[in-house]
Amino acid sequence: MKIEVEYLDKYGSMSNQNHYISKLGLVKHMAIAGQRYAPTSKKIFKTIGMFLQYSYFLQSNALNKDKFSLPPHNLYDPTEKGQFSNIVGKGLADFLAKKINNALHTVNYEAAMKIKNMRISGSRPDLLAFTNNETFAIEAKGYTKHSVNDMLSHKNQSQAGAIPVNFTVASVSYNLYDKVKCKYHDPYNKNIPFDEELLSEITKRYYSGIMNFLDYADYEEVEYKNEKFYEVDILSSNFIDGHYNRIFRYFFHDLLHYNRLKLILPKRIEKYSKEGLSSRTEPFLYNNSNKEVYIDNDRIGLKIT
Repeated sequence: MKIEVEYLDKYGSMSNQNHYISKLGLVKHMAIAGQRYAPTSKKIFKTIGMFLQYSYFLQSNALNKDKFSLPPHNLYDPTEKGQFSNIVGKGLADFLAKKINNALHTVNYEAAMKIKNMRISGSRPDLLAFTNNETFAIEAKGYTKHSVNDMLSHKNQSQAGAIPVNFTVASVSYNLYDKVKCKYHDPYNKNIPFDEELLSEITKRYYSGIMNFLDYADYEEVEYKNEKFYEVDILSSNFIDGHYNRIFRYFFHDLLHYNRLKLILPKRIEKYSKEGLSSRTEPFLYNNSNKEVYIDNDRIGLKIT
């Protein structure tokens, strides 16, 4: 899928960009956005359920035309459409933060507030993101409408949180069901000290949650860009049995036309789960044209074979 992006950088310069996201990339970013806090293998059925519920919005014939699909008229539900658009908005904001700002990790903003023992009240952005030397907040929206003319309110929302950040982004995806577009505006804030402790604590929870896939599924060691990874067969009989296995296979076969689906994890995941990421950690920039492999900046990916 191609996303047409209007990018306003922190210096006020406007440019038009095209960013391409594969079906595997959509699955990864929407799944993480849909899990709110730290992902874990225990939430796998919730994730499956989310994609089954929204399968009518993710038909391949629409995705190949740079848009999302709509359910047939007899199944149309405007509330469900709004919920899906919201998830898409967060997923694409997460993706663009990695592509445009080289973000190393993103997290639900409320999760970061909980870690810092802040009261969850008042206005706040949707996501908090980290490069290896800056923190930024993202207000993410997803809309059906064909145009977005007023970005000011979204910019203000991106700046409403209590966590100190270096800059904030308003990411508004729209025209989702005709041709996906996004306005990604990056107003600059004051320079602040980098919160190394918060990055470490958030990512410890993130990687420890994902690491428990290794306890239940078959995996093998592989290498990408001279780094070692595990490929975890999340459809192995040890992990998903019987009825759920058939449902999982049916859904992903329809969406991705795959034979096997694997989760890609960094071999250093045990270290990350104990220590978290730091300012010394570089994002993993994997720009491979192979549509059967997707690895995000945080070194978590998916593979179909």
